[in-house]
Amino acid sequence: MRRPLVGSESMVAKAIKPLLILALAIAALFVAPAVASAAPAGGVTAGEVSTAGYESTQNSVDGINAVYTCRYASLPPFQVAQFTCTVRFGSMQVILNCQDGRQVFGPILQAVGTYNFSISCAPTAFSTFSVREFS
Repeated sequence: MRRPLVGSESMVAKAIKPLLILALAIAALFVAPAVASAAPAGGVTAGEVSTAGYESTQNSVDGINAVYTCRYASLPPFQVAQFTCTVRFGSMQVILNCQDGRQVFGPILQAVGTYNFSISCAPTAFSTFSVREFS
């Protein structure tokens, strides 16, 4: 008896079924961790800190030594904070305050530029951060 060339009983259909199941299993391995990390348990902490309203040609205006805008975000368990900072005047540095009392210093960012970086307090979470300005 000959096997049909088309349909569910064909040789092609019997060969494709295991390959399709294998492909779906491999895809599930890659998709599941991405979906799990994209769904935060408690919520996202995000915001912006800026001195961009203090534009000046002087070296210092009202105690402001740097003109910058930093956007930040963090996901639970809040051990790592992601920053995007644009520095237009002076220099600045972000300092992450950890819940165990440590301070973790980010890079010193020089004007003029945009910087993307992250700072980690792992294994503990961070509590706050501050910005140090240099003239």
